[in-house]
Amino acid sequence: MLKFAEFRLDARNECVWRGEEMLALTPRPFAVLRYLVEHPQCLVTHDEMLEALWPETYVQPQVLRTYILELRKLLGDDPACPRFIQTVPKRGYRFLAAVTEAEETAVASGGLVGRDAELRLLAEHLKRVKSGERSTLILTGEPGIGKTALLDAFCAAQGTDDGLRVARGQAIEGFAGKEALYPVHEAVSEMCSVDEAKVRPALQAAVRDGSASVTSLCEAFETLAATRPLLLIFEDIHWADRASLDLIGALARRRSRARLLLVVSYRRTDIDARHPLRQMEQDLLTNTRGAAGSRIQEVRLGPLDKESVRAYLRRQLGAETLPPGLTSLVHQHSAGNALFMTAVLDHLKGQNLFRLEGAELSLRVPLGEIELGVPEGLAGLIEFQLEKLSEEDRHLLEAGSVAGTIFPAWAVSAALGLALEEVEESFAELVRRVKLVSIAGYDELPGGGQSAFYVFTHALYREVLYTRLPASRRAQWHRRVADRLRTMFAGQEENVAVEIAAHVEAGK
Repeated sequence: MLKFAEFRLDARNECVWRGEEMLALTPRPFAVLRYLVEHPQCLVTHDEMLEALWPETYVQPQVLRTYILELRKLLGDDPACPRFIQTVPKRGYRFLAAVTEAEETAVASGGLVGRDAELRLLAEHLKRVKSGERSTLILTGEPGIGKTALLDAFCAAQGTDDGLRVARGQAIEGFAGKEALYPVHEAVSEMCSVDEAKVRPALQAAVRDGSASVTSLCEAFETLAATRPLLLIFEDIHWADRASLDLIGALARRRSRARLLLVVSYRRTDIDARHPLRQMEQDLLTNTRGAAGSRIQEVRLGPLDKESVRAYLRRQLGAETLPPGLTSLVHQHSAGNALFMTAVLDHLKGQNLFRLEGAELSLRVPLGEIELGVPEGLAGLIEFQLEKLSEEDRHLLEAGSVAGTIFPAWAVSAALGLALEEVEESFAELVRRVKLVSIAGYDELPGGGQSAFYVFTHALYREVLYTRLPASRRAQWHRRVADRLRTMFAGQEENVAVEIAAHVEAGK
């Protein structure tokens, strides 16, 4: 691994590391960077680079300029005052930074925070597989929680293991009914050059037209795993076609000896009780136990805790000391979701709110004056999730957003003009199917009786739901909630005066 400034070039995994953050590059820009880094302080002409990287292939010189622009963006390099890549007009390029050898062990975690236990578990299963005991891990978690990042870091940590063969495939939304075995196709596309005569026909058949049987594919993978340990990863299988799920189920159930670690990931939020994946997982977890314990294990990725968020902020901001309250702000607004956490930090950076002096970070404005809103890039993702809901479900959640991130069923009842019992029944069903809200408890109502109250999984869901409401409907619902408060607390209005005032003001 080669080091320059704060970056490291990982030739084995074809990526660049900044600190402990892995920056992925497509193959051709990476090849250009690698060639420049391997020839520091030397003029590399256009013809030399084209001949070295694409011998006997005609490539327009203009393509190099496109790749150089991409690399400068990745490295944060200013062409007017370059730190890394200098353009030599009409001749080529020169890599300016000093290059040294770097230790590869420093990046084993891939920049992850809060996932040490999961990485250790993956490593333990791989160790068992290398000794001849096949194993299956089922990785679940909500969108953005960090499933792919965990697998990236684990695969990167195996970069020095020449005896391990790794194959990864990913199901894509919308492909399940169009292309059979799509994730299998992706996983084996680079493995069709293997020499084993028994393996090649089955793998090539899957790549070509998906005609290979489940049995022949299982035998092909097991043949591969007989000669070298095989780490086989299928991601986002909630979108996989039935043939892919049948293959995954068969590979997990088979008991023949093979050095095979099968890892699959999916989102529970994207499947219902009738989805074939739900039934397959339940069957696997209950019916495949052996004398040495379960050969199949489920790993549920939960939200990051506050200390993990603090570690991430310190690492990304390059500061030993953080402003008081910053960690709590980011943790609360992201609810420990890795994607949301990253987006919130990028949003704060974009507002130029930080001032770094030495190793101590400070804010340019008081913490209480920071308006986070919904970070750019997340709004579209959340909108996409909401559009999958039925109109009735969206109305329930929109009405809840009027009352806040934590909201009572009676407020939704007032906003929508529905009976309290009907609202609670609808939410009971919604909570079972959708992970956007959960039940938070029950509230005693004046004069007796109870009302359930709920909490949005993320405050950002509430903000998107609230801001998408038409202004007239939002105002009307606020007025209805204010009226219900007055009715419920007649004679005791002073106990809820602040809440009534807030809804009246929002209802104009």
